[in-house]
Amino acid sequence: MEPHEALQTPVPLVYADAPRKPLAETPPEPVQIAIPDPSITADTALIARLTELVNIVYTGAEEGLFSPAYRRTNEAELRQLLNDGVLALAWVGAPTVSSTPAPSTIPASALVGCVRITSLSPTHGDFGMLVCDPAFRGSGTGRDLVRFAEEACRAAGKTVMQCELLVSVEFSHPFKTRMQGWYERMGYRVVKNGDFGADYPHIAPHLITKTEYRVFEKGLV
Repeated sequence: MEPHEALQTPVPLVYADAPRKPLAETPPEPVQIAIPDPSITADTALIARLTELVNIVYTGAEEGLFSPAYRRTNEAELRQLLNDGVLALAWVGAPTVSSTPAPSTIPASALVGCVRITSLSPTHGDFGMLVCDPAFRGSGTGRDLVRFAEEACRAAGKTVMQCELLVSVEFSHPFKTRMQGWYERMGYRVVKNGDFGADYPHIAPHLITKTEYRVFEKGLV
């Protein structure tokens, strides 16, 4: 597994959002977002929950694109991302980022999302593996994860943010259509079609439909 290039920022980046109310019967709880301390990889319950969450979200979001047996990630990959310092986690409640900027413990049951943030070049940053617990959709958590990624890249001196969207050219996927509209409302525009096989050679063989790999960019200045 190749290492991921982490951003070089002068201070740890953290984010404490306004209270969220994902479900009508649930009291508002603050959503915390931070890149945790790598020692968090020792928490087997958290890693298991994170792996489950990513795979559940991607299974629904990419239904019909990949073989039914395909799983987006595994515990080894997520541990590597956390060790590399390129995966931010979102959770509700304690610990708060104001008291623990780079937490080493997060309750597995409190985890609600994640986003991978990497450096592509001196000017370009990238976010991916954007995941939000289905119970928190519509709460703004996904948007806040993207904003966190953008701020991390801006703090590292990046001027352009990139993300990608894989869509089928053989059928219309409602989730993909919504995602493209969502990215565009946040200021992202398609700049090219990428080569999915070249960028993700370990994932491409699992595709079961012809796809278009859209690369989006947004200026950070």
